[in-house]
Amino acid sequence: MRWIGLVAVLCLSACGQAAENKFVNEQYDLQKVADGVYTFIAPESDSGVVQSNCTVVIGEDAALVADTGQFPSLAERMVADIKKLTNNPVRYVVNTHWHFDHVWGHAVFRSAYPGGAIISTEFTRELVEDQGPKVLTTQPAENKKQAAEYRKLVADEKYPSGHPVSEESRRSMTRLADTLDHIDAEFPLTVQTPPTIGFEKELTINLGKREVKVMWLGRANTGGDAILFLPDAKVLIAGDTVVYPSPFATWSYLSEWPVVLQKMMDMNAGTIIPGHGPVMHDASYLKTLVELFQALTAQVRTAVSQGLSLEDIRKNVTLAEFKDRFARFARTELWRNDGFATFLQGAVDRAYQEATGKLKPESE
Repeated sequence: MRWIGLVAVLCLSACGQAAENKFVNEQYDLQKVADGVYTFIAPESDSGVVQSNCTVVIGEDAALVADTGQFPSLAERMVADIKKLTNNPVRYVVNTHWHFDHVWGHAVFRSAYPGGAIISTEFTRELVEDQGPKVLTTQPAENKKQAAEYRKLVADEKYPSGHPVSEESRRSMTRLADTLDHIDAEFPLTVQTPPTIGFEKELTINLGKREVKVMWLGRANTGGDAILFLPDAKVLIAGDTVVYPSPFATWSYLSEWPVVLQKMMDMNAGTIIPGHGPVMHDASYLKTLVELFQALTAQVRTAVSQGLSLEDIRKNVTLAEFKDRFARFARTELWRNDGFATFLQGAVDRAYQEATGKLKPESE
């Protein structure tokens, strides 16, 4: 699936997760992480459809929101909660990157707080402008097609190869199909609303007796990741440079990502808010990511130097030493079984592109 953000493409061959009452666009956990700093933590997906974490930072004069999620109905609820927390206007929305699970609530915030600025790196602004209309045009039909295909597999109780569909996989595919059908109502509410201000390296936003540093530290998850740092509260908002319980790296920059993570760790934040996953209070997970990306890059480069084909590299580079470590992070069976495999599938191909000097642009 090309749409970055809506569905983390998971192999549904051996994962079971009982359907829950609420769908991904109906829930978040509002947490206070510091004085005047609240984050909307999305649940770990039980279907493969994801929602980003979003954070509000409140100053004496104004407020700032980092990312707005992908579901307008959920963004409306966030706005209502923010208005309970402060009477100050949200004058700034900051995009951490261009993936649409972090972007498509923009119009809701623009409507609730007219005149506010939407800020991102210039790279992110250009990709949101370019890719957003294309995806909004094609994705509803693609979702319906996929939901129908999953329901047919469940009904037939076998794959096209003739292999039987396990009960666990039937539950997982049913949950994904139900979720895709349920979120179809979000598309008519989604209005393409790209960033209005692009920056290249760093800017400081003064909210009134509170500064927010917005920075581009280098290519990592995307070519235009913005991270936010609150010096007074030692809070770091990482976007998808940090994704828990396993990273997503299909169009990422594996050899450069560890450098960015090290710069983030050097800030000595007491609180780290990832793009997905729980609030963190130390850098141990970031260190694990650095080790993972460095091991992947080294193994792929060695395989390329030995003349192995991409097909052979996919078979040989399994990072088995990391698989169990990341499986222990996951709470849901879906991510425990397939989250790391999903990361590995895209990351090996991307590392191969880097090692051979044939890096493809993220818009392909």
